[in-house]
Amino acid sequence: MRSGFGCDACGSPAVRLPLDLHEDAPIHCDGCGCTLMAWGAFKRRVEAEMSREAGEQGTEAAAHPGEGRD
Repeated sequence: MRSGFGCDACGSPAVRLPLDLHEDAPIHCDGCGCTLMAWGAFKRRVEAEMSREAGEQGTEAAAHPGEGRD
């Protein structure tokens, strides 16, 4: 997978999760069906992306205090 959550093969951001979620369970692209990565790696990637986005939002809020408030 490239940066963000798009499949390298087709660009789809959708994933297909297996019924049995364990660390090594394969995650597939819902667009083209190719294997993206294991469930454990996918979870860690999502957590890292969420942390990165939260950090960016915090930085923006600090740079523009009071903005967006009524």
